[in-house]
Amino acid sequence: MKAEVKGYVLKEYGSWSVLTIAYLVGLGVSRSFSWQVVPLFIALGLLINSKQALMKWLRRITDGASLAIFAGQIGVATAILLIIFGSDIPRLLPLLAIPAAYLLSSKIAGEHSILTELLGFTLLSLAAVLAKFLLTNGLDVRLFIAVMLYFTAGVFKIKAVLFKKTLDRVLAAVYVVFSVFIYHRMHIPIIILLPLIDNILASAALYRVRLQTTGWIEVGKSLLFLWLMIFYF
Repeated sequence: MKAEVKGYVLKEYGSWSVLTIAYLVGLGVSRSFSWQVVPLFIALGLLINSKQALMKWLRRITDGASLAIFAGQIGVATAILLIIFGSDIPRLLPLLAIPAAYLLSSKIAGEHSILTELLGFTLLSLAAVLAKFLLTNGLDVRLFIAVMLYFTAGVFKIKAVLFKKTLDRVLAAVYVVFSVFIYHRMHIPIIILLPLIDNILASAALYRVRLQTTGWIEVGKSLLFLWLMIFYF
């Protein structure tokens, strides 16, 4: 029984890290707090974790247990969101385009395609928007763009380091430059992107470290990003 339960726990630690940091960014830039941030985070956690059951079901459509667990997690998360946001739900409905695009890309392009991975980090970035919306009742497009560009940059860095192809290395560096340009155009302090200097160094030097060390580097960068967002955004 315990093994079966563990089989439905998403073990993508990077996804949990991004979700948590993005959510804390939303709380931090709001400069306020409410007890409702706890159930909202639980709801978002259920939505992200439901991916495990969904993928199990998509691999074997006849797997009724996986479908039931997926639907159960979505149902509980939806109920929490309805209770928390109430009459404000219609304002949030356009955001559903992002998870819909992610699921469609997962089905057509595959779970590990670059488009799906980019959409995955874009989806996780919504945690910041929802956290701030809860506390300020405002949908912050600039916040979404700031968080999304930072986390999606990691997709290009990982590809550059893993595959060591010239095109991937160039794209990793160019994407950082592109992010700086968008930050400037959106009047977001460019210093917030300071952690992405590592992306340029990694794509240029292709330095080699253990996988666990890479994970801790990304966590450290994300914590610096969190601090910079709270201080400068």
